[in-house]
Amino acid sequence: MKKIAIVRYNLSKIGGAEKVAINMANELSQYYDVKLLSILLDEDGFINYDINPNVTLINFHKGDLRIRTATLKLTGKLREYIKREKIEVIFSITPLTNTMVRLATLGLNVKIVFCDHHSLEFRDFRSREVQRFVGAKFFDKIVTLTEEDRIKYSDKYNIPINKVNAIYNWIDEEDSENTPFDNKTNKIITVGRFHSQKGYDYLAEVAIKVLSQHPDWQWDIYGSGDKLIEQELKRKLEEGYVSSQVNFKENVKGTENIYPNHSIYVMTSRYEGLPLVLLEAQQYNLPIVSFRCPTGPSEIVEDRINGFLIDCYDVDQMSEKLLELMKNDDLRQSFSEHAKDNMDKFDKNKILNQWIELIETI
Repeated sequence: MKKIAIVRYNLSKIGGAEKVAINMANELSQYYDVKLLSILLDEDGFINYDINPNVTLINFHKGDLRIRTATLKLTGKLREYIKREKIEVIFSITPLTNTMVRLATLGLNVKIVFCDHHSLEFRDFRSREVQRFVGAKFFDKIVTLTEEDRIKYSDKYNIPINKVNAIYNWIDEEDSENTPFDNKTNKIITVGRFHSQKGYDYLAEVAIKVLSQHPDWQWDIYGSGDKLIEQELKRKLEEGYVSSQVNFKENVKGTENIYPNHSIYVMTSRYEGLPLVLLEAQQYNLPIVSFRCPTGPSEIVEDRINGFLIDCYDVDQMSEKLLELMKNDDLRQSFSEHAKDNMDKFDKNKILNQWIELIETI
């Protein structure tokens, strides 16, 4: 049985990349000997997502550390593990671990694959650009989440298009199969960590515009993160006199405990990769209102069929379309009935076969 390793920097974090890494490990463990490697974990070792017992979970450090002084030491530990376990294929999930994986595999007969969970538009630190360059130039394969980014990677780094694969995230339907859409809850939902990427400044403007006109509606926000962004959002909502209509739910485990009993999903992100939250919202038959940001929403939402795609960062247009949906029960019902129209391309078996083909042919 072929041995593969999936590497993430810190699986204690709660986010799309962590969920994707664990989902990938769980499913591929049916076919391969899978090692899930977390370079570090938080002090308590907590991981928010369930890991299949067939998956071997390894971490090399717990608690905080100084990146610059610890990188070489942890890279050495990673290399020792790869050699000892005779790993054949390694997936680096997001750019952060690219340099470590490349150094740890120098001179070894190991195939390395860089999976970029974010859009190329996501440029939070200069180091991310450096790590992407390492992945593009020195890894055997790159995997993007969208066709749009597949082409952008090839163009930006001047690499052959066949070196880059676009593989969607899949979505499980079993949890939502018997969950009917509740059109009468008068509740909007947004799921996402508090980070500038998620556009909570835009959300505040939209919430004030729509909730002030509909005091019978509520808006639930699930997530944690940057406390300053959360506090600023709460301050703006207070100033707009709608804070009593917005509920902060923090992190909740299990999609079945999040999406049901809501009538509309709203996403205000500046950029994404392939936003799992939109797939999960469709999984629960929710109409969607989202900015047409790079990348993902345009490959998930069919405008005016199962949601509204809004010109990037146009809060007036978003407010207008959200109000239209809030006022119109029939339109919400129609969008809900078409929520899963394009879910076939996110089918787990189809996407899993793409991963298997990559592993077998690399």
